[in-house]
Amino acid sequence: MAEFRGLGFDPVPGSAEAVADAARGCVAAAAKLGEAPTPGEIPEWAGRSAQALADRAGRTRAGLAAVPEALRKTAAVLDDWAGVLADHRRQAEDLDTRAVTARRAVVGAQDDVERAETTVQFSPGTQGELTEARASLTTAQRELDRLLDQARDLERLHSTEAARVAERLRALGDGGPLPTAPDFRSLATHLGTFSQAGRDLGVTVARTPVAPVTPPSGAVGAFTAALGGR
Repeated sequence: MAEFRGLGFDPVPGSAEAVADAARGCVAAAAKLGEAPTPGEIPEWAGRSAQALADRAGRTRAGLAAVPEALRKTAAVLDDWAGVLADHRRQAEDLDTRAVTARRAVVGAQDDVERAETTVQFSPGTQGELTEARASLTTAQRELDRLLDQARDLERLHSTEAARVAERLRALGDGGPLPTAPDFRSLATHLGTFSQAGRDLGVTVARTPVAPVTPPSGAVGAFTAALGGR
């Protein structure tokens, strides 16, 4: 991460690499869920218990059916955000490089003013040099202020874009509760590290418009685990 010594603050908090990694994780998870087998036919001799097992496994599979698509949509949003983050980071680093130079110019101009003020006390004829030094300081300070203003504008834009991404992710799950399978808590924790919108992003990753699924325990739980449940 850049230190932003010239600007004095980070106008674009976030990591494009972390966002891209999260997007790839969503794609991989969607692929795994898409490979989950469907329940097979229950033999006639299996009886009521086997039929109950198949019914429960079928409900579990139905609850997971919408998750892969939700993950793919999430990945698309995150990929877009990663590109925005990378672009904003490049702009911020360019501004910071120029701000470092501008700060040095300000310091140098301040030193020139102090020397000119000392000199003019003993040589009144050097008043013109003092006036010129002060003008140079004003010019240098204006350039630094201009760069800082641009950085603050970028910061506001970055914050707005982060909020937009959070809204897009929240919208993916409108109309339904969060499914209980699979478990996305580790991804939500990871998302919370890479941008101002992270707290909102992590909450929305697993939101899909399906009925909530509660995987059963015991033998049925083992069966549903093979279908992509927890």
